[in-house]
Amino acid sequence: MSSAAYVEAAEELRENEGQWRAYASEKNCAILAGPGSGKTKTITIKIARILEEEIRRPQRLACITYSNECVRELRGRLNALGVDDRSRILVSTVHSFALTEIVMPYAAMAGIAVPNPIAVAAPSKSEELFKQAYQTIKGVPPGKWYRMSLDRLRRTVPDKSSAEWKASNAQHTAIIEEYERLLLHSGLIDFDGLVLAGLQIVERFEWVRKCLRSKFPVIVIDEYQDLGLPLHRMMCALMLEAGVRIIAVGDPDQSIYGFTGAKPSLLRDLHGLPQVEGIQLKLNYRCATQIIDASKALLDDPPDSESHDGRQGVITIHEVGANVEGQARYALEEMVPRMLEENPDWQLGDIAFLYRTFREGISIAKIADELDIRYFRLDNGVLIKRTRLIEFLTDAAVWCAGGWKTGCITLGQILKSWRLLRPSLKNETSALTARVPLIRCLFENRDGSIPLKKWIGLLYNAALKDTFAAEPGLTDEHETLKILYALTKEGKPLEHFTVEIFANQGRSKDQINLITLHSSKGLEFQAVVMVGLERGDFPSQYATDKDEIEEAARLFYVGVTRAKSEVHLLYDHNESPLITAIREATA
Repeated sequence: MSSAAYVEAAEELRENEGQWRAYASEKNCAILAGPGSGKTKTITIKIARILEEEIRRPQRLACITYSNECVRELRGRLNALGVDDRSRILVSTVHSFALTEIVMPYAAMAGIAVPNPIAVAAPSKSEELFKQAYQTIKGVPPGKWYRMSLDRLRRTVPDKSSAEWKASNAQHTAIIEEYERLLLHSGLIDFDGLVLAGLQIVERFEWVRKCLRSKFPVIVIDEYQDLGLPLHRMMCALMLEAGVRIIAVGDPDQSIYGFTGAKPSLLRDLHGLPQVEGIQLKLNYRCATQIIDASKALLDDPPDSESHDGRQGVITIHEVGANVEGQARYALEEMVPRMLEENPDWQLGDIAFLYRTFREGISIAKIADELDIRYFRLDNGVLIKRTRLIEFLTDAAVWCAGGWKTGCITLGQILKSWRLLRPSLKNETSALTARVPLIRCLFENRDGSIPLKKWIGLLYNAALKDTFAAEPGLTDEHETLKILYALTKEGKPLEHFTVEIFANQGRSKDQINLITLHSSKGLEFQAVVMVGLERGDFPSQYATDKDEIEEAARLFYVGVTRAKSEVHLLYDHNESPLITAIREATA
């Protein structure tokens, strides 16, 4: 690692008091980082500094985050700073951290009931066993949404001997316990089970905490507000009982995954501990002033944030007098052409339509199809499902489309992802031999303009065909690849996809973006168009619980703050109270 790279980058933080304080802190710290506050830049430079100045081999630094997409972004930023030595830093999701750093090395010695060897259940198998458990306990097949509340209970009440667990719905706890019994009997564990097992091991055994402290004296957690109670308890145990230095970064006001068990209060609780230095990043480098001011009206206790450059921006409320389909037609026929005319440097990809559910996406896509407007869609209607194989292919596409040159992803990272698809390769000699054709194929096809169909065919013949033949557990992944390949054929939706477009998860500059509000988190656009903002729909008339209403407001806040310059809010006749709050704030 070049020490000059992070020192030079750190100089850019000096003018921002919050960023510099976060960078310079040598304590446990909780960094509250609102939209557009430059938090990823800040923590990656801080990580580079800690690795250069504090961590000594064989110790490492661990960086834990919410999703594989977040892992990829962090790795890219760190690689740009010259931090690419994976023997010194681990960047992973919480599930991967629990698996590789806690459950695999310590579960057997700790006597924790997990499969040996560890095998993670495929989503289809998990669903099958959950349905079986439900029917066993309740005697009837489950309904459509049967699992959501049960998963949430499992994530938010991790102690099965606790009074809270015993006070919960007896049938619900019985279903969860039966499901976990079926998993173990099948020699499997699911992703939530990995984190719950990791929590048991860390909280119960001092020697495990000491081992983790010896290996990872510093742990950085990104998007802390999304990662839930088990990780929070794990990190508090490591910090308070083992002396691990914890650096947590996130924004409670962007906590929108309550259905998964995420709690915005956890980051605030950490921020308030006497052992933790609390820091807030106040400058917003994304949103214009009017957008920031409007967004604050959505929160009971808004952050003290302001635009870094004083741009005013535009926030406009439109009473369209039509349902979502009519709102989409109005926006696509009138608003979008006007925005592009008034901003000649914008393209369709600079504009995003944001909405609550898959249903609104269907309506908008229908009108876009009628008007022959190309679009990228990120919701339950997305054509490319995220699986382990798709993550591997995405990483490989990023590398082939220029990542090999920029360092945003390394060949080593791609080979590690591929190796996870090849559990039957028991020794390094066989693994080294098997990966040769894959490496050759990647080097020979470092060109983002190659049609996706051709590229997939080349990879299949070089490496994936043998992978599927050797790994019976990849049946679902093989079907996923067949579906993806079929979608690239002539006349199909992905016919025009190149390696570069695939690497960008389907986004391209000449396509408008159709994205659910939940999926928009972490993204930014010049302009945001939000539709379906009727009273009774957003928040839902069925959301009577205070937590649900507050989360709806935070979801609205996330949508508004995706925009750099313009926000357009569309409704039929009866505006959402969230629009009313914005109208009053901008009057």
